[in-house]
Amino acid sequence: MLALAGWHGLARAADVYILDMNSSKSSFSDSHTLRLVAAALEASSAKYGPYEFRVAPLRMERDRLLQEMLKGELVNLSGQVTSLEWEQKLIPIRIPIDKGISCYRLSLIDGRNQDLFSAVRTLEQLKALSLGSGRQWSLTATYRQAGFHVVEGSGSAGLHGMLAAGRFQHFPRSIDEAIYEQAAYVGNFPTLSLERSLALYVPSPRYFFLGGGQKRLAQRLEYGMQLLIADGRFDQIFHEFYDGLIEKAGLRKRRIFHIDNPQLSPRTPLSNKAYWYLPY
Repeated sequence: MLALAGWHGLARAADVYILDMNSSKSSFSDSHTLRLVAAALEASSAKYGPYEFRVAPLRMERDRLLQEMLKGELVNLSGQVTSLEWEQKLIPIRIPIDKGISCYRLSLIDGRNQDLFSAVRTLEQLKALSLGSGRQWSLTATYRQAGFHVVEGSGSAGLHGMLAAGRFQHFPRSIDEAIYEQAAYVGNFPTLSLERSLALYVPSPRYFFLGGGQKRLAQRLEYGMQLLIADGRFDQIFHEFYDGLIEKAGLRKRRIFHIDNPQLSPRTPLSNKAYWYLPY
């Protein structure tokens, strides 16, 4: 368990943040999240005083995590791809944690099928290829509403097994997940490959969510993140963690297919250019 604390203004009680580590994220994504939270809380210390930040050793599916977040006891902070349910039941901080890079989805495939994807020139052609997605994942309904043939699984590990068994043809993942999971699972599935020519873009930002009705904690974290945006550290942390992966994934060279996300809240800050990464 990681614990970080800032002890400024000792007369005040510390604000306590307990972050979950979701099993579907790569350790890389976790590391970026930790750096961002720690930097934002430290930046907020002059105004808000002391804080305590630790990571709960919890690995659970999204539905159970939501229930624990509502209680706010074992865990009260999580970085998740947004959904209307989470925005309604918890307190969202509507700043994309990773500048929206997780909106770009690369597919893991059986490398022997690369030619199928290289031949795709239209979104309709891509929709003809079956994809795998988690039952509790917020993007699953979005894929289905967009007209994709979706095969559901119980989690990332199970979906990798289904991909290896040929149950579907591709498994869209965020850039860091795609690269790290290919390395993690290729030992058991030697032809597991990162598809080389395409990317999906689905407006689906990852936000920090606060549970347990803790409005002060949400206000503090948002204040700290705004300070990081204003002085350039938000972008600096993003580029430190993601530039190498973006280059490795060849994102700028891919054909990018955009799909609408009808489940996206009208309060999504799509017009704030400071919040978003653009590959061009």
